[in-house]
Amino acid sequence: MSTDTINVTVKKGKSKLYLFLLIHFVTAIFLLSIVAPPLSYGKTVRGKNISPGSSAVKVAIVLPTGGRLVYFSRQFINGLLLSLKNSNDSKIRYVIVNLPADADSASIGYMFASLANKGISAIVGPIFAGQLKYFASDSVKFRIPVITPSPFVTKEDISPFVYSYGMTLKQEIKTEMKYADYTGISNISVIYPHGSYGQKLLAYITRFAIKYNINILNVTAYNDKTVDFYHNFTSIVRFDKVKIGHMSKAEEAKLGITPYDLAHGITKMKPHISFQGLFVIGGRSKLKLILTQLMYYNITGFTIFGLSSFNSRTFIEDYGFYMQGAVFPDGFFKYDNNKIVKEFVVRYKKDYGKMPNILSAEGYDIGGILIKTAESLRHNRVANTVYSLPTGFWQLQGSLNGSSNGRLFSAALLNVKVFKGVCGISRLSDNKFKKDLYLFKFKKNKIYILKSPFQKD
Repeated sequence: MSTDTINVTVKKGKSKLYLFLLIHFVTAIFLLSIVAPPLSYGKTVRGKNISPGSSAVKVAIVLPTGGRLVYFSRQFINGLLLSLKNSNDSKIRYVIVNLPADADSASIGYMFASLANKGISAIVGPIFAGQLKYFASDSVKFRIPVITPSPFVTKEDISPFVYSYGMTLKQEIKTEMKYADYTGISNISVIYPHGSYGQKLLAYITRFAIKYNINILNVTAYNDKTVDFYHNFTSIVRFDKVKIGHMSKAEEAKLGITPYDLAHGITKMKPHISFQGLFVIGGRSKLKLILTQLMYYNITGFTIFGLSSFNSRTFIEDYGFYMQGAVFPDGFFKYDNNKIVKEFVVRYKKDYGKMPNILSAEGYDIGGILIKTAESLRHNRVANTVYSLPTGFWQLQGSLNGSSNGRLFSAALLNVKVFKGVCGISRLSDNKFKKDLYLFKFKKNKIYILKSPFQKD
């Protein structure tokens, strides 16, 4: 096992310095000292003396390797390293860059400059969307392609050198709205978190509601401190008012009505529900409150649409009683009987002692795309593609100091038209690896696959 460490000084703001730790990975060596103890990474990263050839392509993996976000980075890199099929003859040499989550545009710019000087051919990252706009501009400036698994990718985040791979929230919403249209659901309502995250999701819902001719009847936003959602529910359903004395004790007991309910005009009698589907959006800490309170107030009898956050075994075991009939998407399903998925899960569990998640799967697939691109470079298959790049791509040459390695790798990346990975079959179009998602339905305490990314429409 061999590693070499390079310290790169990066400016932040006007005069502050950020020290970025670049650790060169010799194919399958992980950032053990920062991310986790060696034993937690299994045989893949221990006990092998790996020495790649001089023709190996250098790729930077840019993500936080410390603090509260380290879990996400670890899962992603676990999958990425597992994609290396023959570690003794690797075509990829990884460089891990510890980029703090609060690094600003100046920091990221200096990082790109340093990586360009090191001969980096491509960058994978960031995982989170906040810094992606800086990556987009610097990828053009230094002509280094960026492959991002970020769940939020807007038009402003895309450049001729930025490629998107991974499940996006836009995809999740589109998948569910398409299903709503297919099943004849024409009226929906939405419960969503207040703030930019919720507003973006609501914008996606509105966009696809127009596309599929679905009416949005009512929307209601909650804040971080909301724990009682009754007032949100009054925005989407109509409760019948019941005054004290209108019911006998026997009637109250039969309906499960308490004195508090009567005092607040809540009857638990079936409210008037005009929608056929309800989008319930939020983190799991809020979802459990919303789902239980929907049943408490007898707001049932429609399809609940959730995002991939519903797809958690622990969450379903705890709150499945309240989400019968719920529909939700995800980009990976570790229990799929698909051969590719099963083999990946077995290998991952053997090497890391745990089951993979969506980040592990996306890391694995991106690693596969990088290997396929490196093979294209090795066999000189890019000669005929340099003139079919997006308009303005090559006009950048000569006007900026950039990476010839990056330009060649980006051209080779465009040759990866179709890729079959553990997340499904993706096709490269407009710099996006587009693929379908899984769509699940939870019914009678079982998860049913309504649609698989491996099946044809």
